[in-house]
Amino acid sequence: MARTGFRDTKPLLDLHKADDRQGLIKTLQVACGPTDRWQPVEESESRLVPEKDPEPRWIPVLPSRYVDGILSAKMINSVFVGFMDKTWTYSSGTIVPSKDGCLEEPLLRHNLSLPGLHSLQALVPSLLRHEVELALEKLELVWDRTFAWEMFLDMMRSQTWQTLPNTEMTRHFSDVTRAVLVDWLIQVHEMLHFQEETLYLAIHLLNRSLRLVKVTTANLQLLGIVCLFLAAKKEECLLPEVSGLCYLMDHAYTKHQLLRMERKVLTGLKFNLSYCPPLHFLLLLSSIARCSAQMVWMARYLLELSLLEGRCVAFLPLQLAGAALCLARHVLKEPQTPEGEAAWCLASGIHTGSETVLLRIIQILAGAAARAQTRETSPTFIKFSSRETMHVSRHPGLNNVSTLMGICI
Repeated sequence: MARTGFRDTKPLLDLHKADDRQGLIKTLQVACGPTDRWQPVEESESRLVPEKDPEPRWIPVLPSRYVDGILSAKMINSVFVGFMDKTWTYSSGTIVPSKDGCLEEPLLRHNLSLPGLHSLQALVPSLLRHEVELALEKLELVWDRTFAWEMFLDMMRSQTWQTLPNTEMTRHFSDVTRAVLVDWLIQVHEMLHFQEETLYLAIHLLNRSLRLVKVTTANLQLLGIVCLFLAAKKEECLLPEVSGLCYLMDHAYTKHQLLRMERKVLTGLKFNLSYCPPLHFLLLLSSIARCSAQMVWMARYLLELSLLEGRCVAFLPLQLAGAALCLARHVLKEPQTPEGEAAWCLASGIHTGSETVLLRIIQILAGAAARAQTRETSPTFIKFSSRETMHVSRHPGLNNVSTLMGICI
């Protein structure tokens, strides 16, 4: 029903045949070239120095672990054994040894369950807050570190409003049909050289539209391209022509039909296109945890595979990002230094949910990775098998699905 290129007339998407999935669309050059991003305003050194925290209260270290949304002193015995007689704490934005072998009390036990998000600022220790601010500034998600923490709190709050309550769709569509459509949208997104945030927003709008907008199977492809078009309007600087989108669908729909569907989707969504994608949480966690480039690419690959899984729409973006990073760490099995373990345990403090939820997501992602290994025409598999992405989709650690699905936190 759609073209794979300007000279190829072979149908690309057939929603009535779930197994008929074609290869990746050939890349077309965008006429105006890649988009540039705004650069953050440089700040003076005096503004980058964190404010001096009030005198903390110290208590002895107690061993415990992270269970059911409770962050405890997981980073104590297992992490700091390699430091011999040194115990570490926070000073001037770094981890340095302390004299009395104790940690700040706020780090020992925090209830980070969803009802307690309003008091997150009072619970998070100064070390974690400072690392979050540094990571957001490093990722260019904020221009001024003064507002970094407020932005993080807004990210944590907004993700609970945007998550779908369940995975049920209308009776006309199945998860297989949805996966075929998402597969095709990933190809179109890659061809148009859109940003990654555009893809995650488009799939989020599609998931919501399938529940709020009445659409038939014949118009499902039109709904998908409209969601991508709306996401591009919000995230991109340069937009494709409406006639060009119709051409990608082999002129199965007219410009008038596309614009009418756009109006219908915006009305059904009440013009609410806001979304904090799991990619932002993934980059934030990986920056705090000091992850290697290969681990970040592996986690991004697993996270994009979650877009194809209908069961993942009911999980929080932060939970999806945390599970993808945990699974990537398990697959790569990189040797860890004591400093790296400390950074990883610090990043694990930013999590909402239980170990049960985390393990469930990891098993879904492991199954998706195993299926992608056997179907090498998948656009996500091809995208992450290139040299730029360090060939992570072809990593041999993804072959043993039984080991991956039996992972223990």
